[in-house]
Amino acid sequence: MTSSPASRRRNARPQAAALLGLMALAGCGTVSSVVGGSAPEAGQPGHVRGFLGGVVADEPRAALVARDVLSAGGTAVDAAVAGGFAMAVTLPSRAGLGGGGACLVYDPARNATESVVFMPQAPGTVGGDRPAAIPMMARGLFALHTRKPRRPFEELMAPAEQLARFGTETSRALATDLAAVAGPLLADAGAASVFAPQGRPLAAGEQLAQPDLSATLAALRTAGVGDLYQGAMARRLEQASRLAGGPLTVDTLRPAVAQVMPPLQMTVVSDTLSFLPPPADGGLAAAVASRALQAG
Repeated sequence: MTSSPASRRRNARPQAAALLGLMALAGCGTVSSVVGGSAPEAGQPGHVRGFLGGVVADEPRAALVARDVLSAGGTAVDAAVAGGFAMAVTLPSRAGLGGGGACLVYDPARNATESVVFMPQAPGTVGGDRPAAIPMMARGLFALHTRKPRRPFEELMAPAEQLARFGTETSRALATDLAAVAGPLLADAGAASVFAPQGRPLAAGEQLAQPDLSATLAALRTAGVGDLYQGAMARRLEQASRLAGGPLTVDTLRPAVAQVMPPLQMTVVSDTLSFLPPPADGGLAAAVASRALQAG
């Protein structure tokens, strides 16, 4: 995700055409904006006028959440955090809270790029009958938020919490993933109650509500992300893991943190290309492919 400097709205009455364009860009409008009242404040979609940047995601609702953050005056980091939490709701098959990820972050003030890597980690101790990785998504997005944020972390979690509580349409991407694991999905009573409430996996366009996930996100927002790794939530996760035959304990959760490290880089003419370093997937292969293309 990238963002560019953009001018802020002024209190002067906008032209009708510009007003309609801004309403379309923000995806929502208010009565005051229609009648020419005060403009949206910082933190509200539509606050920024002009080019916002670009957002790409595997799921459309999450992309819109990130776009709204840019429109509200957030940075690319803010948008990535909000989009990441939203995707944990709208596409949990690929970006759930139990997973992780990796990001490249460019700081124009220092003209430097760094990588934030928060891949799911194996517990430091081996035990239990069922393997399980330490969930890193929440801690990773929190670490990402320390790199040039503008909006509060709790504010960026709110859209995901609302999507989980009030529901959202199942996207084609999620419907495809659910159909691919229909057998195991239906065999798990807890998962089936959410993703197959009618005895079959949800289809594209059907409503998906996740009240338990909403409660978890609310707890993370109010108690802080650290609670999942060393607080009351960590103790509940340890208990649930033990009942399921898993190895997760508070002692294995507590030391798991995101890593900030230099990216893989190569120079092409006057440009510097940055790639995610291991253990993140894809970066090394992309760097090798780019080098091969450069060599002809």
